[in-house]
Amino acid sequence: MAIVLRFVDCEGFLMKRFFDIVHVADTTAVTLKKEICNVLGRHGLHIKDIRGQGYDGASNMRGSWNGLQALFLRDSPQAYYVHCFAHRLQLELVGAAEKESSIWLFFSKLTSVCNLIKASPKRHTELQSAQAIEIANMVATGIYDTGTGLNQIGTLQRAEKFYPGDFNGQELHYLRSQLVHYKVDNIHNERFQNISTISELCRRLVETEKAKYYQSIDKLIRLVLTLPVSTATTERLFSAMKLLKTSLRNKMEEEFLTDSMIVYIEREFTAKIDTDSIIDEFYSMKNRRAHLQ
Repeated sequence: MAIVLRFVDCEGFLMKRFFDIVHVADTTAVTLKKEICNVLGRHGLHIKDIRGQGYDGASNMRGSWNGLQALFLRDSPQAYYVHCFAHRLQLELVGAAEKESSIWLFFSKLTSVCNLIKASPKRHTELQSAQAIEIANMVATGIYDTGTGLNQIGTLQRAEKFYPGDFNGQELHYLRSQLVHYKVDNIHNERFQNISTISELCRRLVETEKAKYYQSIDKLIRLVLTLPVSTATTERLFSAMKLLKTSLRNKMEEEFLTDSMIVYIEREFTAKIDTDSIIDEFYSMKNRRAHLQ
């Protein structure tokens, strides 16, 4: 079982990091929860702080009564479960294919269209131009708001009701007043023009230091961003594990496998580690007959 943490860092960037891989005796929901709690507990993390959980949709994971997501919801009612969108799309496609005999024609044509567009930069540019015209028409007719952050604020206004435990009565009052003030403030601020996602809005608040003035908005944005939408990162971890744990390394212990996967997957961090510091760390662990080089 692979564990991936999704969080927002202090600079407003949404991060997904490989945390641990755990061997489980069985795949029952109770066993999986116990192992996850043990891993989080060793690192000082608490179940009550979970605000989102995502799995592949297996019955032992998504069960409404005894599934893993239901067990966590009993301890943390705001640890909302999101069925992986990729798996949901696959289920929808399978259901559509069963009900529509000509569904294969759609996918065959779709493949041809994709190949046709990607083969020519000119066709790709024409497609982008057509999409830009369509979006402009939607803005003109009022279907979409302009890119001044209003779409994101509307999303936050709908999301505030899902986190009653994170905002008391006074904080909810501050949040609503800040949302109203932000609508007026961002119209005259060029830094907040043409923001397309909530993640980008979070980074912009930190960059402009407005997160200090819109603390409640910043808090709500971070809560929303922690909701997992896909388990694709976890699937890639299992693919990486197949590269590391080959037939020649079949006896690799769990702890060593986890450490190896961290070094392999989180390359941007391991690239910053100085080799000399590693040697000094091993040298200081115990007395050695020879100096390490």
